[in-house]
Amino acid sequence: MQTVGELLRAERLKKDLSIKDVENAISIRALYLNAIEEGNYGIIPGEVYLKGFIRNYATFLGLDAQQVMDIYRQSKVQTTEDAPPPAIQEEPVAATSQKSGNALKWLGVVVVAAGIVAGLVWWSNGSEKPAPVPPQSTAQQQPEQPKQPMQQQTPPQTPTNQSVAPTKTANKVVVTAKYNSQCWTQIIADGKEIYEGTPKSGEALTWEASNKLVAKFGNAGAVDLTYNSSPVGKIGGNGDVVVKTFTLTGVAQ
Repeated sequence: MQTVGELLRAERLKKDLSIKDVENAISIRALYLNAIEEGNYGIIPGEVYLKGFIRNYATFLGLDAQQVMDIYRQSKVQTTEDAPPPAIQEEPVAATSQKSGNALKWLGVVVVAAGIVAGLVWWSNGSEKPAPVPPQSTAQQQPEQPKQPMQQQTPPQTPTNQSVAPTKTANKVVVTAKYNSQCWTQIIADGKEIYEGTPKSGEALTWEASNKLVAKFGNAGAVDLTYNSSPVGKIGGNGDVVVKTFTLTGVAQ
């Protein structure tokens, strides 16, 4: 079966394009494009970046990005199945028996020590005598001072014309992305993936979450973000893969 790299290279050569031409068009470094064509995925920093690069590359060449991703997933599953199972080292029976015997010896020592300590505590408690109670001293009673009448304090008045502005808290996370070029995008709202695709230039998409929204972009320079009606602006350069986390309290990396 043809691999993802072979399929992309064949289509690139068919269109008479060089790696440099593709790099200039989709802002993905030639180093990563060559790694994808050769199947050397270890050079690319992470699974999310790799999938975004493959989608953008396939879309630029006019291929069906979903079919290319299916081929990638099938090859990944096949590689996992072909890997040999890890060897299981068995601990020698003699060593296990020796460890059990040592544990029993230490347990016996602990039990004997606990019995000795308990006996000492019982003996010390039984031999102690209660301390005598000292006699009360006969102190001269001083005449009571006449109590002065308490002055009635007037409680402080609270101004009636003072108002407290209510604190505004966001009850949803709303993120809008406007695209000026193609960019692979994945959106995870409250732990569930709600979008994955490559919007075209000029599109604007909006997503919502109750608590947290994680946005991953394969070409950050092509995106302008708005978070809860506040502009975020550019989050990276062309070809940069950026992950942003939006919560009810703010934006985090």
